[in-house]
Amino acid sequence: MYYLITVEPGYLRATMFDRETLEETREFVHAVIRENEKHRRSAILIDVRLSRSLFHVEPRGFFAYFRKLAGNSSCSVALLGDIDELNLSHEYLALLARQQGLNVVSFRDEATALRWLSARQRRPERRNRSERRQSAAEPPPSERRRPRERRLRSIFALPNPCPSCG
Repeated sequence: MYYLITVEPGYLRATMFDRETLEETREFVHAVIRENEKHRRSAILIDVRLSRSLFHVEPRGFFAYFRKLAGNSSCSVALLGDIDELNLSHEYLALLARQQGLNVVSFRDEATALRWLSARQRRPERRNRSERRQSAAEPPPSERRRPRERRLRSIFALPNPCPSCG
């Protein structure tokens, strides 16, 4: 097994080649953790190439490392593999990770993974207090009418043909 970890604009790219065992995966994830502690990226792309699929993981051991990697809710991890069986394995790992509250998603192509990672980074900031007060002063949507709605209501309002019917 060998790996390459690079710092890209906006994310950390970690590529692993020729992995055979869960222990090698742990070693790789530990190296990614160390590198991310240096560079503090909130988006991580893990690309696994020419490797065996993992369908059995020891929840306490493996996910403890994964939790360190994606432990805070603002960190996103995209998993990418080069063959279908590996992608299925990644989907399974991502599902288990999400069940534990981690933000991990499996992708089949790099472009989609990078779009997801960049979209996660561009989330809108929370509104400040003055914006919240301003929106609270607006009437609820059910009480607001658009000008076109008012015009249509007046056009189609028909007089009551029978005044005694009320």
